[in-house]
Amino acid sequence: MVAYTDSLGFYKNSAGFSANYTDRVSVVEIDLDFAKIAAARVAASATALAATDTLVIGTLPKGAQVLSAAVTVVRAEGAAGTIDLGITGSLTLWGNDVDLNAAVGTTVGAAGAAYAAADTSILMTINTNAINVARVKVSLAVINMGADLGVNPSA
Repeated sequence: MVAYTDSLGFYKNSAGFSANYTDRVSVVEIDLDFAKIAAARVAASATALAATDTLVIGTLPKGAQVLSAAVTVVRAEGAAGTIDLGITGSLTLWGNDVDLNAAVGTTVGAAGAAYAAADTSILMTINTNAINVARVKVSLAVINMGADLGVNPSA
């Protein structure tokens, strides 16, 4: 197993919130197009993702409370392929053996709550080799529990 922290072929979110006291709930979405990821890894002479490898796909900022998460298949793999979704210490918190060959539009959701006492990596684990076609959208419902409370205008 190799733990990759690069972002070859996809964009990671930043480890911060744009919300404050008046807007503390948000959805963090991460688009993972495995065809682009595979091509970018080849172009960079990086090792292809293989079974048991983990990939940091984003960061939960300090003070984030995740209520639940979902993985939606945007493009099927076309062959057997599964992933897990979670955080360090709980690699399958939001997804265990999510089928990347499911019908387009299939959403797998999990109500696994997690609080980030410090910046925390969102991890995807590859369970099968040669995932290079699928495209998925990862969505996390997040509350900013560490928001600057500022002045409550209704008080």
